Amino acid sequence: MVGTALAFVKRDFLQDISYKGPFAFRLAAILFWVPVMYFVSGVFEGTASAFLKPYGGGYFPFLLIGVALLDYHALSLQIFSNSIRESQMMGTLEIMLLSPTRLPAMIIYSSLWGYIFTSFRFILYLLAGSFLFNLNLGNANLPAASVVLLLSIVCFAGLGITLASFIVLLKQAGSLDLFLRSASLLLGGVVYPIEVLPEWLRQASFVIPITYSLSAMRLTLLQGYSLGQVRLDVLALVTFSVVFLPVGLLAFHFAVQRVKHTGTLGHY
Repeated sequence: MVGTALAFVKRDFLQDISYKGPFAFRLAAILFWVPVMYFVSGVFEGTASAFLKPYGGGYFPFLLIGVALLDYHALSLQIFSNSIRESQMMGTLEIMLLSPTRLPAMIIYSSLWGYIFTSFRFILYLLAGSFLFNLNLGNANLPAASVVLLLSIVCFAGLGITLASFIVLLKQAGSLDLFLRSASLLLGGVVYPIEVLPEWLRQASFVIPITYSLSAMRLTLLQGYSLGQVRLDVLALVTFSVVFLPVGLLAFHFAVQRVKHTGTLGHY
């Protein structure tokens, strides 16, 4: 199992670094976006917002963590679908599905390198903020933040696998991934606290996993909160995880069985 997972990681890593320009740009772009976020936050300097007080009062740390965590959400909505789409176009999807690797494991293994690279980018965001603009993470509760991150990834992955099942079944997911990303950006508290939203929109934000991910991640990294102190957010993430991931895997299994029956597995 470990050997198979490492083989997937090695394959995707070698493929990724073979395009040296885009690979380097995805890392260097962090050095562009962190200053942009810092200077944007300067617009609000000296304006104490009650909405930011739970997270330490600063807008720059709030925004930086929001944008960095959004990377995981965007990746999850794309990586599974892109992997399936690429395999369909290359004619390798049938071969992969006939391999001894079980379908759920294959889906998860195909995403490992993407999450490893995104985690590296997440760390770079925090390091750039700390060294360039004095982002204070001295109180960070790293074990608690790691648990929050893991639960967030599981939630997001469940959504992404469900989208991938649409690719298998319908050969395209339409604008569903764009809708989900837009909804999370609007309602999830990525660039502003959800408390600034109208009441009816704020209620909608409570059914979006990233709302709880961002709340718990900011509190554990910026305020040093323990898992017990963010237990409501953690409980919500656990609930989303035990629902979204099995539903995603079942949807993908159904989609594969359906296209095998119709003989359209390799169509795109």
